[in-house]
Amino acid sequence: MTRQRLFLDVSCVDAARERVRHIYDTHDTVAVQVSGGKDSLAVLHLAREIHENRGLGPVRAIFRDEEMVSPSVVRKLEQIRSYDWVDLEWYCLPMGQEIYVLGRREYVLLWSKERERQGRLVRDFPSWAIRAEHFGLDPEVPVPESIDLYTMQGKTGSVCFLQGVRANESMLRYRSITQKLHEPYIVKPFRMKKSVPLQFGKPIYDWTTNDVLAYVCMENAEPLAEYYNLAALVGANTRVGIPLHSVAARRLNDVVTTEPEFFDRLVAAFPQIDAQARYWSEFNVETLIADYASQGWDGVADCLDDNFLTPGIRKNAEAFVADYRRRHVKDPFSFPVEWLVRVLMLNEIGTTSPSPVGPKTRAHTMRVKAMEDADADSLDAVDDFR
Repeated sequence: MTRQRLFLDVSCVDAARERVRHIYDTHDTVAVQVSGGKDSLAVLHLAREIHENRGLGPVRAIFRDEEMVSPSVVRKLEQIRSYDWVDLEWYCLPMGQEIYVLGRREYVLLWSKERERQGRLVRDFPSWAIRAEHFGLDPEVPVPESIDLYTMQGKTGSVCFLQGVRANESMLRYRSITQKLHEPYIVKPFRMKKSVPLQFGKPIYDWTTNDVLAYVCMENAEPLAEYYNLAALVGANTRVGIPLHSVAARRLNDVVTTEPEFFDRLVAAFPQIDAQARYWSEFNVETLIADYASQGWDGVADCLDDNFLTPGIRKNAEAFVADYRRRHVKDPFSFPVEWLVRVLMLNEIGTTSPSPVGPKTRAHTMRVKAMEDADADSLDAVDDFR
């Protein structure tokens, strides 16, 4: 039978309450992953309802601090930490993070001990933070395992981390929610070992922004981080998160207009990003993409050599290219080289779907044109790069 989308005869808030109850009923330990943003606040208050109704005590919450966090968001998290109904675990672990500057990418180490000695951390370690040393890890190198494996420490039995993920924020999030027929809001973390008893719960996946604001601000009288007001005043991006990866860096000037002192601290820690803020509006990335793509796979190799500056990010990009190339051999029109170069120059490697073709996309237009121009012999030709 064909799967069909059906609408529930309950409000989205009541549906989310039922999902959270089910998660608490089926897991030994539940914690909320908070970011300081509005969506995780909504999930935090949903969990609070369960804890108050069942007498479970403070809500267990986890914040994975990525160092380059907006000061207003940090202040909101400090406020959350002060609530007597929240038990917040604040993790500051060394991990690699992409820095994107005019198409060129590199990994830097968050919470780097070397930058700490140089006085170049974006902000100091909170005194209450859980650090690499607490796990017996070397603070000079990235943690060797998934961050979730460390934030799971001390949790017993089957574990579920509640997340404020909403499907209407991106197609990738929508697809992650619709993969399962039953309990689509409970998923196994991507590439997590089957032996690790961890799942993610996404109880507000079908909420809109207005649903979140009504529940958080009106029903629970919870103020949002000041960043939302600043962003609304200047028309900036309203998603909280670190500002230097390939997608967020295109709106780096939002940081300049909303929190200029924060931008200055980012530049002090990572001087190269000043070029991104100054010259992105003039940077002709489309011409560069076209130039690399016109050279075929040699152009892809040149793109990797020119723009992937550190071993870790280069390794991830090479794996993505290898997978894409295998798909290209089987269906060159659905996986054009131009789209691959576009991903390498603009998108987040590892989170972007390798399937580029869809209605109204540039890749779809190129595919149709290529098929119209191709003759039967070329369609049957064996790819030299197989």
